[in-house]
Amino acid sequence: MKQFCIVLFLFCLAPSAFSLGPHEILLLVNRNAPFSGALAREYAAMRHIPEPNIIPLDLPANPPLDMSAPDFNRLIWEPARKECRARGLDDHILAWVYSVNFPIRITTTPALSIQGLTFLKGVLPAMNLVERGTYVSPLFAGPDSPASSGFPPQSFDVQREWLGKDMPIPSMMLGFMGKAGNTSEEILSCLHKGVRADLTRPDGAVCIVTNSDIRSLCRQWEFAPTIRELHSLGITAMMTNAYPSGTAPTLESKGLMGLMAGSANIPEAETGCFRFLPGAIAEHLTSFGAAFDNPAQTKITAWIRAGATASAGTVVEPMSLWPKFPHARVFVHPAAGCTLIESFYQSLRCPLQILIVGEPLASPWGAQSTVSLRGLEDGAILTNRQTVTAEIMARNGEQFSRYLFLLDGRTAQPPGRNPDVTLDPAALRPGRHTLRVVAYRVGSVRCQIFSEMSFEVK
Repeated sequence: MKQFCIVLFLFCLAPSAFSLGPHEILLLVNRNAPFSGALAREYAAMRHIPEPNIIPLDLPANPPLDMSAPDFNRLIWEPARKECRARGLDDHILAWVYSVNFPIRITTTPALSIQGLTFLKGVLPAMNLVERGTYVSPLFAGPDSPASSGFPPQSFDVQREWLGKDMPIPSMMLGFMGKAGNTSEEILSCLHKGVRADLTRPDGAVCIVTNSDIRSLCRQWEFAPTIRELHSLGITAMMTNAYPSGTAPTLESKGLMGLMAGSANIPEAETGCFRFLPGAIAEHLTSFGAAFDNPAQTKITAWIRAGATASAGTVVEPMSLWPKFPHARVFVHPAAGCTLIESFYQSLRCPLQILIVGEPLASPWGAQSTVSLRGLEDGAILTNRQTVTAEIMARNGEQFSRYLFLLDGRTAQPPGRNPDVTLDPAALRPGRHTLRVVAYRVGSVRCQIFSEMSFEVK
């Protein structure tokens, strides 16, 4: 294939805005489990994830909960990485998303989650760091003690700029099915709620429920500073010793954007008494929240059933070590424009035994500007060299300084200030092609807007 020249200018109505873009995630599918593929395809359509970003893997149709570290590398890490490179995606993938029908736990001592070993790129750490919770994620935004202060929220692409090759692979799972899991309808409902959350700037509240349980006490130092930070962002937040349903009618009438608790059992999560708004995070620090083979304690899937958009819990007994669970600032990062997956990983100091489920790209406080393409109509036949011109329709004073162009999912021009693309039909194979333009907002959270069009080469 000949080299083609890219010179594009932006303008086109963007379907949504993200700090982590759909083109920056690798969507992994268990090819032997039909619903795994069907769910991934539906999610890809919801989120405009390019087709090349969907990677099928050979796993049992009904995989066990446990997988050894060598099998993880052989069946998941190595084939996914190989296919990612072969498809020309390696330069812009920032996170992985697992569909359903995957193992969740790695049989090391102590056990890791599948997301923990993904984060580590398949390389085991010193296991005493896992057991003690002293491993420190390079994505953690702090604070890590009452005497320190945290870092401002950042998007994954900003973090990769200063981490370089040391950037880990954060990941989430769209849902968990099976014993103590969610139904297909519940998982799809959760994903649709995540999409509906985008740009809503909700007026919901964050509720932190406290008690005398060690599960609550171990994180108590985080609560008051986080509530002050949320108030400074204009978000209603409060600590209470009772769940909001019926006990705090004003809070309940607003709806919940976040709920954090420290109890082993949350019967209220199973009764449908919470009113979660789209994009809400709900989580409780307990030992077996994602240990689905242990019947004790409320599972994270109960929060999804109750209407939350994302939740997280450990796959094995973690002890009451706060670094293994989300810091209360998990509610701050979305308000700065981060997606839910970015918010979780900036709030996890030791994310190696955690399983995060739900809709990763939900972005309630994303950028509100739009971008569109001009110069070539969608569906047109490209017969001559054509410069496609673009414009950004800025809102709320948002500024955009970088542009990325993807042709059929591959990087056509690295991110830069040049807002022009020229397409040459002589350099392209006959058939249908897809051009996507992405514009990045200025700031530590580079919310991005994008637009896509298709054209044909005869």
